[in-house]
Amino acid sequence: MDTTKMPTTHSTSRLLAALALGFAATGCASTTPQAEAEVVIETSSGAVRNLVRLTSSVDAERNPVVSPDGQKVAFNVDKDGQLDIISIDTRTGLARTQITNHKSHDMHPAWMPDSERIVFSSNRLGRLGLWIQNASGRGGTTMITRSQDMMDFGPSVSPDGTTICFTSRGRAAIKEVGITEAGFRTYEVFEGALPHIWFVNTDGTNLTQFGKGIYPTWSPDGERIAYCSNSGGSWDIWLMDRDGSAMTQITSNDGNQIAPSFSPDGAWLAYISNLSGNFDLWVMRTDGTAATQLTIDSSEEGNPCWGADGNIYFCSRKTGNWDIWKLTPVLAQGLNPQPE
Repeated sequence: MDTTKMPTTHSTSRLLAALALGFAATGCASTTPQAEAEVVIETSSGAVRNLVRLTSSVDAERNPVVSPDGQKVAFNVDKDGQLDIISIDTRTGLARTQITNHKSHDMHPAWMPDSERIVFSSNRLGRLGLWIQNASGRGGTTMITRSQDMMDFGPSVSPDGTTICFTSRGRAAIKEVGITEAGFRTYEVFEGALPHIWFVNTDGTNLTQFGKGIYPTWSPDGERIAYCSNSGGSWDIWLMDRDGSAMTQITSNDGNQIAPSFSPDGAWLAYISNLSGNFDLWVMRTDGTAATQLTIDSSEEGNPCWGADGNIYFCSRKTGNWDIWKLTPVLAQGLNPQPE
């Protein structure tokens, strides 16, 4: 079988680990709890304030997503190689709720518009498929997608609650080949089964494939979708209309730009980029202008989610372990984008 060996740079290794397994099964380091603090980080074109660490568990915690009502943030917890989903209060980091507790891997949570249910990826039946359940952790779980040959992950639910966009790729497309010094797994990728963006109704009907891409996410008005494509060699951020038309490339920088998240007013995107060497948190307008680097240290950041409160929630290794953090972006105009 013909295979394509992806470049073995640290950046590509980290990216592939994020895509394939949601940052699963990397090494963890013990840290001590840290109280909330306000920190201002000046950058060349903007600033960050209220940098707050929300979690301080010895377990790796990643992939945060904020509920539409802004009250909770759900995320993955990797406890001894077992992935489950937890939620906490966005203001305090308290009110910790175990949403899933299954022997399988449950990952990539996405909220339904009612803030009462979540969609997530799980390999409960052997393949990664999409499931839905109550965010309280109580009640049953309903399967949305299942395939014998594909892995479905990274869901995003439309604001009207009718449609899920997600990434799917062939399970045989990935073969682990090693682990970097930083604890990231490296993979050999089979070209014939690269990831594609799919759409499905929340009841599991009308499954539709669109073009190649990863990390699809809905705009607040439900009219556009931001996603990532490597059609130009490196990963860049693109936009398309809800029906898959009007595909437009937004970034064309060196390195990889991935994991976009819309601001509450739909005018900005938060994302991560390794343009400066390691993956940092950035924001830009949806036309690709006013790109602003928000984190500037040597730690890794990942999976930003712009909450209704105007804060950006993300995971970071600032203290050596993957924890959930939040910050308030203060852009060049002195504005923090809010819905009208």
